[in-house]
Amino acid sequence: MSLVWGLQIIIEIPGEDNMDIIKSAQIQKTLFNQLADKNLERMRGQTKFGQIGSEKNIEKVARDFESVFINKLFESMRKAIPKSGLFDSSAMDMFQSMTDQEMSKKMSERKGMGIGEMVYKDLSRLNKVSRGESIDSSSLKMPVSHKTGNILGE
Repeated sequence: MSLVWGLQIIIEIPGEDNMDIIKSAQIQKTLFNQLADKNLERMRGQTKFGQIGSEKNIEKVARDFESVFINKLFESMRKAIPKSGLFDSSAMDMFQSMTDQEMSKKMSERKGMGIGEMVYKDLSRLNKVSRGESIDSSSLKMPVSHKTGNILGE
């Protein structure tokens, strides 16, 4: 008899009293990566430029993008930390990845790192241009030093 709980597979071996848990870290990683790819595809499909009323969709796509970005950042940071063995299990890996995913969603809802806001501004500008509306060109220019005339940041 096999029982699927969440993304972790638990198998009961006949004749054994205890249940063996299959180490599924690679399967979990693959499933979460597929979920992230699916979310990106969904975001691409939601953004239809040039349509009136698509600003809400653009905002959602920008927040979702930031959430996926932050989640990948957390994943990379966790890989950089050496495993101690004390909490090294597939269940802990799954718990941490689910916690990271929820934390990245919450961060993107509360302005997060500002990436979603930048993406939203750029996509909104592109949306206005595709509808034939004029945009404020001052926001597109690089800031220039009044003393030297050079572009700031160089």
